Amino acid sequence: MKRRSLPTRSAAAVAWIIALAAFSTYAADKPGPTPEQAWRWLKEGNERFAADRLEGKDVGPARRKELTAGQHPFAVVLSCADSRVPPEIVFDRGLGEIFVVRVAGNISEPFALGSIDYAVEHLHVPLIVVLGHEQCGAVAAALGKSRPAGNLGKLIGEIHVGENLSADKDEALAGAVRNNARRQAELLTQRSEVIREHVKQKTLQIVAGVYSLASGKVQWLEAK
Repeated sequence: MKRRSLPTRSAAAVAWIIALAAFSTYAADKPGPTPEQAWRWLKEGNERFAADRLEGKDVGPARRKELTAGQHPFAVVLSCADSRVPPEIVFDRGLGEIFVVRVAGNISEPFALGSIDYAVEHLHVPLIVVLGHEQCGAVAAALGKSRPAGNLGKLIGEIHVGENLSADKDEALAGAVRNNARRQAELLTQRSEVIREHVKQKTLQIVAGVYSLASGKVQWLEAK
């Protein structure tokens, strides 16, 4: 029985490789942007959003048809699932421009990492942004004394609030949000060999930021 299963497994592996290749972003003769260029595009897009100067991206039939040939994202955004923080709008980007992975607390958990690995390895995305946001409920829950049961409790357990937080409740939450965004960005290279190797080769950069619900601006965080 084991011998008979080998061809099936081999065929499945080949099918998976073909599927990945079909959705790859850049052809060998079409290099993508550098990490610095990709980051600049996101910064400029957020500036437009915060200033209420959105460009009005094309999401019509022609653009949708163009994207049937393949996707060309220039950045990955790992963001919280909060409905107030839609990355495509926050960065004023259109269809097919950013590869968005969303999970409460913007945590670097295995399934999110699998999606990011795919974008880095097969779509050749040069930039990963870990985006936290003000008043994050998941981070607030992590600051609490008790943990919810079930899957939500497991998720909260992955959030890193940090130490030496302010005694003021609001300031403590703001500090924990920043600490968590930085820590989740650090964990990307620790938990993913794919990401680690691309960072080592300087074909990939990782940055962290915190989105302001009121101003619409992203505060970019320096690594500690």
